[in-house]
Amino acid sequence: MSSVRGIFLGVLAGLALWTAVPAGAEISQEGTLIIAFEGDLTPNILPRRRPVPVAVRVAGDIKSTARAQLPQLRTISVAINSAGRLYDRGLPTCNVEAIQPATEVQAKAVCGRSIVGSGHVTLQARIEGQPSFTVKASLLAFNGPRRAGRKLILAQVYSEDPLGAFVLTFKVSHRDGLFGTVMSTSLPPSARGWVYLTHFDMTLKRQYYYRGRVRSYVSAACAAPAGFPGAVFPFARASYGFDNGQRLSKTVVRTCRVG
Repeated sequence: MSSVRGIFLGVLAGLALWTAVPAGAEISQEGTLIIAFEGDLTPNILPRRRPVPVAVRVAGDIKSTARAQLPQLRTISVAINSAGRLYDRGLPTCNVEAIQPATEVQAKAVCGRSIVGSGHVTLQARIEGQPSFTVKASLLAFNGPRRAGRKLILAQVYSEDPLGAFVLTFKVSHRDGLFGTVMSTSLPPSARGWVYLTHFDMTLKRQYYYRGRVRSYVSAACAAPAGFPGAVFPFARASYGFDNGQRLSKTVVRTCRVG
């Protein structure tokens, strides 16, 4: 088992990301490939215009209707409605070198003030000459530095059995239009022969003090038209790209109430 653990550490280092299909998930299918995507905003009773602290959760599952092995996920992009925003001014940052290699306890000790979220990852490890096996790991998201003008979210994924840890790097970009914040990542070449993602979930939530005020890493308003008590809106859109050329996308629609 020690060789398996060593391969797990070496192959998965730098993997970019996030089993039954959960209730409330939006499902898309192409051929035998099925993806499920879900997202939630908590709370969903919000001011009409003034953004307030919220928690944003996104999750995805990958399945097949056939017994054949799943294709390999290579890229994932999650776009969040422009009514929400990320804010990290005054929030400490964490560098990859500080949390890799490290246990979850060590990462918290070094960069605990930079934590902005948490979650889970499930993946299937396919190692030549050995039966494939499932790895379930916890995820901690840290506020990363900026690179080429883009905010980074660093997610440490830690597994106790087999023992291993790796860091996921999400690039955050902003654009005009319905979906204003985009978090994207890709599977590095070093992991493409071994790692098959089957589930991810990540919740972003953090409040902190800066210049005498309480700030929130994630905030949102309920952009309902004047006179309406609430709104139905496209909350988030996920796009998945696979090694066989397939690309599937799905949008999650949610509601909010003005309060």
